[in-house]
Amino acid sequence: MSDQKIDLEAQSTEPATLAVGGEEARVEEPLMDQTIDVKDRDPNNMNAHVRVLFHDIIGEPDDTVFTFDRVWILSQKVFVGTKLWCYRITSLICALPLSVCWGVYFSCLAFCNIWIWVPCLKSYDIELYCIRRLWSSYLGTFVGPCFEAVGRCLSGIRITLNKG
Repeated sequence: MSDQKIDLEAQSTEPATLAVGGEEARVEEPLMDQTIDVKDRDPNNMNAHVRVLFHDIIGEPDDTVFTFDRVWILSQKVFVGTKLWCYRITSLICALPLSVCWGVYFSCLAFCNIWIWVPCLKSYDIELYCIRRLWSSYLGTFVGPCFEAVGRCLSGIRITLNKG
């Protein structure tokens, strides 16, 4: 694994142009001006909770009961190697299909949010504006003073507890 950052701009070609309604639009890749750091793959520390070291799982609490030093060292190496290769093989098999699935999911989520949910909520906000004003006036005129009066009436009540 290289400690270098991969420059995507050097690997990409000119942005494509697309004719839409007689006008040309440039289609640019989202990562065109970015670099990918192959060393720090979790820069936002989103998955710190799944970082597990050998000493986080296995520890010998007593000096009187412990394994041989070579077995301890070999166990740690086997644990780290097994974890690494199981993750690599699993990601080799699943990473690309899951990337497609998550890409489709988040694009559908963005589409629904932009074209369905926000317009619906905005239309409800406009449609219910009069009802909201009427309800607010009703609560402020009738219900609020009643609760305030009851609160003032009951505010003088004092409860004392006598043990005995």
